[in-house]
Amino acid sequence: MRVKRFVGESITDTMNKVKRDLGADAVIIQTRKIKEGGFLGFFAKTKVEITAVLEEKNKTLKKESHRENKPLVSAGLVKRAYETVQGTKNGPGRETQGRETQGQETNAQMELKQMRTMLQEIRGHIVKNDGEKQPLPLPMQKYYGFLKEKGLSEGMIQYLCENLSASLGEKQLENKEVVLDVLRRQIMKICSNTDIIKPKSSETMVVALIGPTGVGKTTTIGKLAAGFSIIDRRKVALVTADTYRVAAVEQLRTFGEIIGVPVEIAMTPDDLQEAIKRHSDKELVFIDTAGRSPHHEAHMSELQKFLEKASPDLTMLVMSVTTNADDQAKVLEKFKKYSTHLILTKLDESTHLGSILDLVTKTPLPIAYLTNGQNVPDDIEAATPEKLAQSILGEG
Repeated sequence: MRVKRFVGESITDTMNKVKRDLGADAVIIQTRKIKEGGFLGFFAKTKVEITAVLEEKNKTLKKESHRENKPLVSAGLVKRAYETVQGTKNGPGRETQGRETQGQETNAQMELKQMRTMLQEIRGHIVKNDGEKQPLPLPMQKYYGFLKEKGLSEGMIQYLCENLSASLGEKQLENKEVVLDVLRRQIMKICSNTDIIKPKSSETMVVALIGPTGVGKTTTIGKLAAGFSIIDRRKVALVTADTYRVAAVEQLRTFGEIIGVPVEIAMTPDDLQEAIKRHSDKELVFIDTAGRSPHHEAHMSELQKFLEKASPDLTMLVMSVTTNADDQAKVLEKFKKYSTHLILTKLDESTHLGSILDLVTKTPLPIAYLTNGQNVPDDIEAATPEKLAQSILGEG
Protein backbone atom coordinates (compact mmCIF):
# COMPACT_ATOMS: atom_id res chain seq x y z
CA MET A 1 0.00 0.00 0.00
CA ARG A 2 1.32 3.47 -0.95
CA VAL A 3 -0.07 6.53 0.84
CA LYS A 4 1.05 9.92 -0.42
CA ARG A 5 0.17 13.61 0.05
CA PHE A 6 -0.08 15.94 -2.96
CA VAL A 7 -0.41 19.74 -3.01
CA GLY A 8 -1.37 21.84 -6.03
CA GLU A 9 -2.73 25.20 -7.10
CA SER A 10 -6.21 23.78 -7.88
CA ILE A 11 -8.17 20.56 -7.62
CA THR A 12 -7.42 19.80 -11.29
CA ASP A 13 -3.70 20.45 -10.89
CA THR A 14 -3.53 18.27 -7.74
CA MET A 15 -5.58 15.45 -9.26
CA ASN A 16 -3.22 15.40 -12.24
CA LYS A 17 -0.28 14.99 -9.86
CA VAL A 18 -2.03 12.07 -8.15
CA LYS A 19 -2.72 10.43 -11.48
CA ARG A 20 0.86 10.86 -12.74
CA ASP A 21 2.38 9.42 -9.57
CA LEU A 22 -0.10 6.72 -8.46
CA GLY A 23 -2.15 6.14 -11.61
CA ALA A 24 -5.89 6.11 -12.22
CA ASP A 25 -6.44 3.30 -9.70
CA ALA A 26 -5.54 5.53 -6.76
CA VAL A 27 -8.20 6.09 -4.11
CA ILE A 28 -8.53 9.53 -2.51
CA ILE A 29 -8.87 9.37 1.27
CA GLN A 30 -8.81 13.10 2.07
CA THR A 31 -9.21 16.37 0.17
CA ARG A 32 -8.89 19.78 1.80
CA LYS A 33 -7.93 23.40 1.19
CA ILE A 34 -4.77 24.64 2.94
CA LYS A 35 -2.80 27.88 3.26
CA GLU A 36 0.88 27.93 2.24
CA GLY A 37 3.58 30.59 2.14
CA GLY A 38 3.14 34.23 3.16
CA PHE A 39 4.64 36.11 6.06
CA LEU A 40 3.30 36.00 9.63
CA GLY A 41 0.01 34.69 8.32
CA PHE A 42 -0.31 37.37 5.62
CA PHE A 43 -0.34 36.85 1.83
CA ALA A 44 -0.66 33.06 2.18
CA LYS A 45 -1.94 31.26 -0.90
CA THR A 46 -4.88 28.86 -0.80
CA LYS A 47 -3.92 25.48 -2.21
CA VAL A 48 -5.49 22.04 -2.51
CA GLU A 49 -4.10 19.07 -0.58
CA ILE A 50 -5.05 15.52 -1.53
CA THR A 51 -4.03 12.39 0.35
CA ALA A 52 -4.30 9.31 -1.87
CA VAL A 53 -3.60 5.61 -1.48
CA LEU A 54 -2.78 2.92 -4.00
CA GLU A 55 -3.53 -0.70 -3.07
CA GLU A 56 -0.84 -2.24 -5.26
CA LYS A 57 -1.87 -5.81 -4.45
CA ASN A 58 -5.61 -5.22 -4.77
CA LYS A 59 -6.26 -6.85 -8.11
CA THR A 60 -10.00 -6.55 -7.73
CA LEU A 61 -9.82 -2.77 -7.43
CA LYS A 62 -7.55 -2.54 -10.44
CA LYS A 63 -9.82 -4.73 -12.48
CA GLU A 64 -12.89 -2.65 -11.65
CA SER A 65 -11.10 0.63 -12.33
CA HIS A 66 -9.84 -0.69 -15.66
CA ARG A 67 -13.33 -1.69 -16.62
CA GLU A 68 -14.73 1.74 -15.75
CA ASN A 69 -12.10 3.44 -17.93
CA LYS A 70 -12.59 1.60 -21.20
CA PRO A 71 -13.28 3.80 -24.26
CA LEU A 72 -17.00 4.21 -23.82
CA VAL A 73 -18.40 6.64 -26.37
CA SER A 74 -19.48 5.55 -29.83
CA ALA A 75 -21.17 8.72 -31.02
CA GLY A 76 -22.36 7.17 -34.28
CA LEU A 77 -24.86 5.04 -32.37
CA VAL A 78 -26.21 7.80 -30.14
CA LYS A 79 -29.35 8.47 -32.14
CA ARG A 80 -30.72 4.94 -32.09
CA ALA A 81 -30.52 4.66 -28.30
CA TYR A 82 -31.93 8.06 -27.53
CA GLU A 83 -34.77 7.98 -30.03
CA THR A 84 -35.98 5.11 -27.85
CA VAL A 85 -35.34 7.01 -24.63
CA GLN A 86 -36.95 10.28 -25.67
CA GLY A 87 -39.77 8.81 -27.74
CA THR A 88 -41.12 6.48 -25.09
CA LYS A 89 -44.55 7.01 -23.60
CA ASN A 90 -44.22 7.13 -19.85
CA GLY A 91 -46.02 8.33 -16.78
CA PRO A 92 -46.47 12.09 -16.43
CA GLY A 93 -43.30 14.05 -15.65
CA ARG A 94 -42.89 17.30 -13.79
CA GLU A 95 -43.71 19.43 -16.84
CA THR A 96 -46.85 17.58 -17.86
CA GLN A 97 -48.00 17.27 -14.30
CA GLY A 98 -47.92 21.06 -14.00
CA ARG A 99 -50.28 21.34 -16.96
CA GLU A 100 -52.76 18.66 -15.95
CA THR A 101 -56.29 19.63 -15.10
CA GLN A 102 -57.71 18.88 -11.70
CA GLY A 103 -59.77 16.05 -13.20
CA GLN A 104 -56.71 14.45 -14.74
CA GLU A 105 -54.87 14.71 -11.44
CA THR A 106 -57.76 12.95 -9.75
CA ASN A 107 -57.59 10.15 -12.33
CA ALA A 108 -53.82 9.86 -11.85
CA GLN A 109 -54.27 9.72 -8.09
CA MET A 110 -56.86 6.96 -8.47
CA GLU A 111 -54.55 4.96 -10.73
CA LEU A 112 -51.70 5.43 -8.25
CA LYS A 113 -53.91 4.30 -5.39
CA GLN A 114 -55.00 1.19 -7.33
CA MET A 115 -51.40 0.37 -8.20
CA ARG A 116 -50.30 0.72 -4.57
CA THR A 117 -53.17 -1.49 -3.44
CA MET A 118 -52.18 -4.14 -5.99
CA LEU A 119 -48.51 -4.02 -4.95
CA GLN A 120 -49.50 -4.24 -1.29
CA GLU A 121 -51.53 -7.38 -2.06
CA ILE A 122 -48.61 -8.87 -3.95
CA ARG A 123 -46.21 -8.08 -1.08
CA GLY A 124 -48.57 -9.81 1.35
CA HIS A 125 -48.80 -12.81 -0.95
CA ILE A 126 -45.01 -13.04 -1.31
CA VAL A 127 -44.46 -12.83 2.46
CA LYS A 128 -47.08 -15.52 3.02
CA ASN A 129 -45.80 -17.93 0.36
CA ASP A 130 -42.09 -17.19 0.00
CA GLY A 131 -39.47 -19.63 1.17
CA GLU A 132 -41.36 -22.81 0.39
CA LYS A 133 -42.90 -24.26 -2.73
CA GLN A 134 -46.70 -24.34 -2.61
CA PRO A 135 -48.69 -26.98 -4.52
CA LEU A 136 -49.87 -25.61 -7.87
CA PRO A 137 -52.80 -26.69 -10.05
CA LEU A 138 -51.67 -29.47 -12.41
CA PRO A 139 -51.83 -27.38 -15.64
CA MET A 140 -49.63 -24.73 -13.99
CA GLN A 141 -46.89 -27.03 -12.77
CA LYS A 142 -45.11 -27.04 -16.11
CA TYR A 143 -44.71 -23.26 -15.96
CA TYR A 144 -43.17 -23.33 -12.48
CA GLY A 145 -39.73 -24.36 -13.76
CA PHE A 146 -39.83 -21.72 -16.49
CA LEU A 147 -40.56 -18.92 -14.01
CA LYS A 148 -38.07 -20.25 -11.45
CA GLU A 149 -35.42 -20.25 -14.16
CA LYS A 150 -36.08 -16.56 -14.74
CA GLY A 151 -35.23 -15.78 -11.11
CA LEU A 152 -38.71 -15.15 -9.71
CA SER A 153 -39.24 -15.80 -6.01
CA GLU A 154 -41.53 -18.59 -4.78
CA GLY A 155 -44.13 -16.08 -3.61
CA MET A 156 -44.15 -14.21 -6.94
CA ILE A 157 -44.44 -17.47 -8.91
CA GLN A 158 -47.36 -18.50 -6.71
CA TYR A 159 -49.08 -15.14 -7.26
CA LEU A 160 -48.66 -15.21 -11.06
CA CYS A 161 -49.71 -18.84 -11.38
CA GLU A 162 -52.84 -18.34 -9.29
CA ASN A 163 -53.77 -15.39 -11.47
CA LEU A 164 -53.16 -17.43 -14.61
CA SER A 165 -55.38 -20.22 -13.29
CA ALA A 166 -58.15 -17.75 -12.53
CA SER A 167 -57.84 -15.98 -15.90
CA LEU A 168 -57.60 -18.92 -18.30
CA GLY A 169 -59.57 -22.06 -18.98
CA GLU A 170 -58.07 -25.53 -19.07
CA LYS A 171 -57.57 -25.54 -22.87
CA GLN A 172 -56.01 -22.08 -22.82
CA LEU A 173 -53.54 -23.20 -20.15
CA GLU A 174 -52.30 -25.83 -22.59
CA ASN A 175 -51.45 -23.13 -25.13
CA LYS A 176 -47.99 -21.80 -24.34
CA GLU A 177 -48.39 -18.65 -26.47
CA VAL A 178 -51.62 -17.72 -24.70
CA VAL A 179 -50.06 -18.31 -21.27
CA LEU A 180 -46.98 -16.23 -22.13
CA ASP A 181 -49.16 -13.40 -23.40
CA VAL A 182 -51.18 -13.31 -20.18
CA LEU A 183 -47.98 -13.55 -18.10
CA ARG A 184 -46.49 -10.68 -20.07
CA ARG A 185 -49.53 -8.49 -19.43
CA GLN A 186 -49.55 -9.36 -15.73
CA ILE A 187 -45.88 -8.42 -15.40
CA MET A 188 -46.43 -5.19 -17.35
CA LYS A 189 -49.18 -4.26 -14.92
CA ILE A 190 -46.90 -4.86 -11.92
CA CYS A 191 -44.11 -2.85 -13.61
CA SER A 192 -46.34 0.04 -14.74
CA ASN A 193 -44.64 2.64 -12.53
CA THR A 194 -42.06 4.12 -14.93
CA ASP A 195 -40.95 7.70 -15.60
CA ILE A 196 -38.07 9.37 -17.45
CA ILE A 197 -36.28 12.73 -17.25
CA LYS A 198 -38.28 15.52 -18.87
CA PRO A 199 -36.21 18.71 -18.85
CA LYS A 200 -37.71 22.18 -19.38
CA SER A 201 -36.05 24.73 -21.61
CA SER A 202 -37.20 27.53 -19.30
CA GLU A 203 -35.26 26.46 -16.19
CA THR A 204 -32.37 24.33 -14.97
CA MET A 205 -33.16 20.77 -13.93
CA VAL A 206 -30.66 19.24 -11.52
CA VAL A 207 -30.42 15.45 -11.54
CA ALA A 208 -28.28 13.59 -8.99
CA LEU A 209 -27.31 9.93 -9.24
CA ILE A 210 -26.72 8.11 -5.95
CA GLY A 211 -26.18 4.53 -4.86
CA PRO A 212 -23.72 1.99 -3.50
CA THR A 213 -20.26 1.41 -4.96
CA GLY A 214 -19.77 -0.52 -8.18
CA VAL A 215 -23.23 -0.10 -9.73
CA GLY A 216 -22.13 2.08 -12.65
CA LYS A 217 -23.22 5.60 -11.67
CA THR A 218 -20.47 7.43 -13.58
CA THR A 219 -20.99 5.44 -16.76
CA THR A 220 -24.75 5.96 -16.52
CA ILE A 221 -24.32 9.73 -16.17
CA GLY A 222 -22.13 9.68 -19.27
CA LYS A 223 -24.86 7.88 -21.21
CA LEU A 224 -27.57 10.28 -20.09
CA ALA A 225 -25.47 13.40 -20.67
CA ALA A 226 -24.41 12.27 -24.15
CA GLY A 227 -27.98 11.54 -25.19
CA PHE A 228 -29.48 14.78 -23.93
CA SER A 229 -26.57 16.86 -25.26
CA ILE A 230 -26.00 15.32 -28.69
CA ILE A 231 -29.45 14.08 -29.69
CA ASP A 232 -31.84 16.24 -27.72
CA ARG A 233 -29.67 19.35 -28.19
CA ARG A 234 -29.99 20.31 -24.53
CA LYS A 235 -27.48 22.50 -22.70
CA VAL A 236 -25.84 20.10 -20.23
CA ALA A 237 -23.22 20.37 -17.47
CA LEU A 238 -21.61 17.63 -15.39
CA VAL A 239 -20.52 17.93 -11.76
CA THR A 240 -18.70 15.19 -9.88
CA ALA A 241 -18.72 15.02 -6.10
CA ASP A 242 -16.93 11.66 -6.30
CA THR A 243 -13.46 12.88 -5.32
CA TYR A 244 -12.65 9.56 -3.63
CA ARG A 245 -11.64 7.93 -6.91
CA VAL A 246 -9.26 9.47 -9.41
CA ALA A 247 -10.66 7.12 -12.05
CA ALA A 248 -14.20 8.46 -11.60
CA VAL A 249 -13.09 12.09 -12.00
CA GLU A 250 -11.00 11.27 -15.07
CA GLN A 251 -13.81 9.22 -16.58
CA LEU A 252 -16.34 12.03 -16.23
CA ARG A 253 -13.83 14.56 -17.55
CA THR A 254 -13.29 12.32 -20.59
CA PHE A 255 -17.03 12.12 -21.18
CA GLY A 256 -17.24 15.90 -21.02
CA GLU A 257 -14.41 16.42 -23.50
CA ILE A 258 -15.87 13.96 -26.00
CA ILE A 259 -19.43 15.29 -25.96
CA GLY A 260 -18.42 18.92 -25.48
CA VAL A 261 -19.98 19.72 -22.11
CA PRO A 262 -18.35 21.40 -19.08
CA VAL A 263 -17.27 19.28 -16.11
CA GLU A 264 -16.88 20.65 -12.57
CA ILE A 265 -15.29 19.00 -9.52
CA ALA A 266 -16.92 19.64 -6.14
CA MET A 267 -14.84 18.81 -3.07
CA THR A 268 -17.41 20.02 -0.54
CA PRO A 269 -21.20 20.53 -0.39
CA ASP A 270 -20.63 24.30 -0.74
CA ASP A 271 -18.50 23.70 -3.84
CA LEU A 272 -21.35 21.66 -5.29
CA GLN A 273 -23.87 24.41 -4.63
CA GLU A 274 -21.62 27.01 -6.29
CA ALA A 275 -20.99 24.76 -9.31
CA ILE A 276 -24.73 24.39 -9.88
CA LYS A 277 -25.19 28.18 -9.63
CA ARG A 278 -22.46 28.72 -12.23
CA HIS A 279 -24.46 26.59 -14.67
CA SER A 280 -27.85 28.21 -14.15
CA ASP A 281 -27.89 28.82 -17.92
CA LYS A 282 -27.98 25.05 -18.55
CA GLU A 283 -31.13 22.99 -19.00
CA LEU A 284 -29.69 19.93 -17.27
CA VAL A 285 -27.01 19.58 -14.60
CA PHE A 286 -26.06 15.99 -13.78
CA ILE A 287 -24.35 15.25 -10.45
CA ASP A 288 -22.18 12.19 -9.96
CA THR A 289 -21.80 11.20 -6.31
CA ALA A 290 -19.37 8.83 -4.60
CA GLY A 291 -20.54 5.28 -4.01
CA ARG A 292 -21.83 4.92 -0.47
CA SER A 293 -22.05 1.85 1.71
CA PRO A 294 -25.59 1.66 3.13
CA HIS A 295 -24.04 0.21 6.30
CA HIS A 296 -21.73 3.21 6.89
CA GLU A 297 -23.64 5.97 8.69
CA ALA A 298 -20.88 8.55 8.21
CA HIS A 299 -20.94 8.01 4.43
CA MET A 300 -24.73 8.36 4.32
CA SER A 301 -24.55 11.53 6.43
CA GLU A 302 -22.00 13.00 4.03
CA LEU A 303 -24.24 12.16 1.07
CA GLN A 304 -27.14 13.91 2.78
CA LYS A 305 -25.07 17.09 3.20
CA PHE A 306 -24.20 17.13 -0.51
CA LEU A 307 -27.83 16.60 -1.51
CA GLU A 308 -29.08 19.30 0.84
CA LYS A 309 -26.79 21.84 -0.83
CA ALA A 310 -27.57 20.61 -4.35
CA SER A 311 -31.39 20.50 -3.91
CA PRO A 312 -31.79 18.26 -6.98
CA ASP A 313 -35.10 18.12 -8.84
CA LEU A 314 -34.60 14.37 -9.32
CA THR A 315 -32.42 12.00 -7.30
CA MET A 316 -32.00 8.69 -9.06
CA LEU A 317 -30.95 5.65 -7.05
CA VAL A 318 -28.76 3.43 -9.23
CA MET A 319 -29.00 -0.29 -8.45
CA SER A 320 -27.43 -3.30 -10.14
CA VAL A 321 -29.71 -6.24 -10.96
CA THR A 322 -26.79 -8.54 -10.14
CA THR A 323 -27.07 -7.61 -6.45
CA ASN A 324 -28.77 -10.32 -4.39
CA ALA A 325 -32.29 -9.71 -3.07
CA ASP A 326 -31.28 -9.24 0.58
CA ASP A 327 -28.67 -6.60 -0.29
CA GLN A 328 -31.12 -4.89 -2.67
CA ALA A 329 -33.60 -4.59 0.19
CA LYS A 330 -30.94 -3.04 2.44
CA VAL A 331 -29.90 -0.55 -0.24
CA LEU A 332 -33.52 0.47 -0.80
CA GLU A 333 -34.11 0.91 2.91
CA LYS A 334 -31.10 3.20 3.38
CA PHE A 335 -31.37 5.26 0.19
CA LYS A 336 -35.16 5.56 -0.24
CA LYS A 337 -35.52 8.79 1.76
CA TYR A 338 -33.19 10.58 -0.69
CA SER A 339 -34.53 9.05 -3.91
CA THR A 340 -37.22 9.97 -6.42
CA HIS A 341 -36.48 7.37 -9.14
CA LEU A 342 -34.65 4.11 -9.80
CA ILE A 343 -32.14 3.23 -12.52
CA LEU A 344 -31.41 -0.48 -12.95
CA THR A 345 -27.99 -1.38 -14.34
CA LYS A 346 -26.06 -4.42 -15.64
CA LEU A 347 -29.03 -6.20 -17.19
CA ASP A 348 -26.54 -7.75 -19.61
CA GLU A 349 -24.71 -9.45 -16.74
CA SER A 350 -27.65 -11.51 -15.49
CA THR A 351 -29.91 -14.09 -17.07
CA HIS A 352 -32.21 -14.17 -14.02
CA LEU A 353 -34.02 -10.83 -14.12
CA GLY A 354 -37.13 -12.03 -12.31
CA SER A 355 -35.80 -10.37 -9.15
CA ILE A 356 -36.85 -7.04 -10.72
CA LEU A 357 -40.46 -7.99 -9.99
CA ASP A 358 -39.77 -8.41 -6.28
CA LEU A 359 -37.82 -5.14 -6.28
CA VAL A 360 -40.78 -3.30 -7.84
CA THR A 361 -43.14 -4.53 -5.12
CA LYS A 362 -40.82 -3.22 -2.39
CA THR A 363 -40.71 0.41 -3.47
CA PRO A 364 -43.05 3.14 -4.77
CA LEU A 365 -40.14 4.67 -6.73
CA PRO A 366 -40.69 4.73 -10.51
CA ILE A 367 -38.07 3.03 -12.69
CA ALA A 368 -36.53 5.54 -15.12
CA TYR A 369 -33.84 3.77 -17.15
CA LEU A 370 -32.26 0.38 -17.80
CA THR A 371 -28.62 -0.14 -18.76
CA ASN A 372 -27.23 -3.23 -20.41
CA GLY A 373 -23.56 -2.67 -21.21
CA GLN A 374 -20.56 -0.34 -21.02
CA ASN A 375 -20.96 1.54 -24.31
CA VAL A 376 -21.90 5.19 -23.94
CA PRO A 377 -24.59 6.14 -24.73
CA ASP A 378 -25.88 3.12 -26.62
CA ASP A 379 -26.43 0.71 -23.75
CA ILE A 380 -29.25 2.57 -22.04
CA GLU A 381 -32.97 2.81 -22.67
CA ALA A 382 -36.09 4.13 -21.04
CA ALA A 383 -37.75 1.73 -18.65
CA THR A 384 -41.20 0.84 -19.92
CA PRO A 385 -43.62 -1.87 -18.73
CA GLU A 386 -43.15 -3.60 -22.09
CA LYS A 387 -39.35 -3.59 -21.89
CA LEU A 388 -39.32 -4.73 -18.27
CA ALA A 389 -41.66 -7.63 -19.06
CA GLN A 390 -39.53 -8.66 -22.06
CA SER A 391 -36.37 -8.55 -19.96
CA ILE A 392 -37.89 -10.58 -17.11
CA LEU A 393 -39.24 -13.23 -19.47
CA GLY A 394 -35.98 -13.35 -21.45
CA GLU A 395 -37.55 -12.02 -24.65
CA GLY A 396 -35.19 -9.15 -25.33
